[in-house]
Amino acid sequence: MNILFYTPQMALYGGMESHLCLLARACAAARHRVTLVTTSNSLNDVDRQKLREVGVVLYELPVQQGQASRKLKVLWLMLISFRLRFTRWHIIYTNGRSSLARVIWFAGRRGTRIIHHHHTSADPEEIEGWQPAFRRVLQDAPELVACSRSIKHQLEATLHRLDVQFLPYLTPEILPPSAVKEKNYRPDTILNFGFVGRLVPTKGIEEICRLSRQPGLAMVRWHLYGESENYPAEYFCEFPNVIFHGRYRDLAHYGEILTGLDAMVLLSRHTEGMPLSLIEALSAGLPWVATDRGGTSEICASMENCIVIPTNATFNETESIMVEMAQRIRSGKTSRLVQRRAYDSNFSPESVAGQWLKFFAAQPN
Repeated sequence: MNILFYTPQMALYGGMESHLCLLARACAAARHRVTLVTTSNSLNDVDRQKLREVGVVLYELPVQQGQASRKLKVLWLMLISFRLRFTRWHIIYTNGRSSLARVIWFAGRRGTRIIHHHHTSADPEEIEGWQPAFRRVLQDAPELVACSRSIKHQLEATLHRLDVQFLPYLTPEILPPSAVKEKNYRPDTILNFGFVGRLVPTKGIEEICRLSRQPGLAMVRWHLYGESENYPAEYFCEFPNVIFHGRYRDLAHYGEILTGLDAMVLLSRHTEGMPLSLIEALSAGLPWVATDRGGTSEICASMENCIVIPTNATFNETESIMVEMAQRIRSGKTSRLVQRRAYDSNFSPESVAGQWLKFFAAQPN
């Protein structure tokens, strides 16, 4: 098949960038002819080269992410869409919160499948910020895919359509199976709990700092990895059990980080889509504790290794849950191998790529 991908912006790195690049490469490996169009050129050089090595054709607006005006994007995308219309596209796949998806749809002809992938929360706050033109993209897309079952139901209720489908993110394998091993703990072992992502208030960073001061969690060190948009490094100086590391360098470094942690923590105050940090934790066999937001509970494959915090939990209840997870880990009730098996069955690149390829090959309802 001829498959055309479009995304409005490609950052240097990111969860959606990983999904899109891996999916395009999987399609090319399955002998489909793949073209990827984006109205920015900020993708990292390694991923760009990997796409070209498997034959993916790239059209990138030669302007950095966030720098191009909407007028420039529209004009450039119209020109590219007209040029691409001379190819018979079997599938046009779009994503992102942008009404520009409708422009690339012009490249299709009768019989072309149009698929839009919504990969953010669709919570009331986000919905309020949807521009009318983008809402029409979601309403008019012949096929609409959500990144979690909870988002699927939210989209169906919001858009008054009953045909939204669910497919998980395609994420890279951070660690090979051979690198995931059980660990032995003593009752007095100092544990390393980690957060990986954007350091913003909605991710519960301040709550993590507050937890770090609780006597019942004195034997836990809290490691923060990510961009500090709201919290300068000095902010964490008054929390001696919190270690701010900044952003990780690459996937190899990320693998080292996950190997050194004992649990992943995500205390979101806003609706998640499908939290990538929890999927990545599964790949390393890590137990995790997270607030019940969006698709979080859908990642909980083993009750001994995951604790989902109710959204209405008090701080004291959250603290008790953290203490419970620490006790489970030290007493050997958690299993990294069980977590890894859950990842292999549900979120490994092979498993998820297979689901997407099967979906692309199927006839739409």
